[in-house]
Amino acid sequence: MSKRLENTMNLYLEGIRDGNLRETVTKYTGARYTQHSTGVRDGIEGFVEFFEPFIAKNPKRDIQIVRGIEDGQYVFLHVYQSLNDGEAEWVTTDFFDTDENGKIIEHWDVISAYAAQTPSGHTSVDGPTEISGLDKTEENKQLVRDLIRDVLIGEAPEKIDDYISSEEYIQHNAEVPVGLNTSNLWR
Repeated sequence: MSKRLENTMNLYLEGIRDGNLRETVTKYTGARYTQHSTGVRDGIEGFVEFFEPFIAKNPKRDIQIVRGIEDGQYVFLHVYQSLNDGEAEWVTTDFFDTDENGKIIEHWDVISAYAAQTPSGHTSVDGPTEISGLDKTEENKQLVRDLIRDVLIGEAPEKIDDYISSEEYIQHNAEVPVGLNTSNLWR
């Protein structure tokens, strides 16, 4: 495991799960720590200010890293959180930028309620967790760039069938059923 991936995972596990806020954020962040999460100030003090009440309110924290992917200086984590024996369950998608030493310098996140059953019959987090097809990394990156340009930005939305299989498309969104017919939400 790389230092970058290890540092981001440890920020969650040692810092938030285990409650060692100040020590952990000091250990794993760089000379600056820019926070893009709503309500969280930049820097070590911003992190500690935000999470101290969270730790106090949620003494039981089951936090599991479901997926972690590194691409150069950037790290993506997909995390499941169960608080106070399932009183609240969340899924977070976190994006980190790191410095040349693998220390965290920026953070963005998306948080949603965990769904144990979605309209497609999946959970918010099930599915493969191991990366395969590393020999196709550059090809897949270009495919995603093209999907974003053509479909999400809207340069050629009619090309959606070129990017998403109507037979194999699996949806993990709690509000969207499986299948390409739901793609009209993007248009």
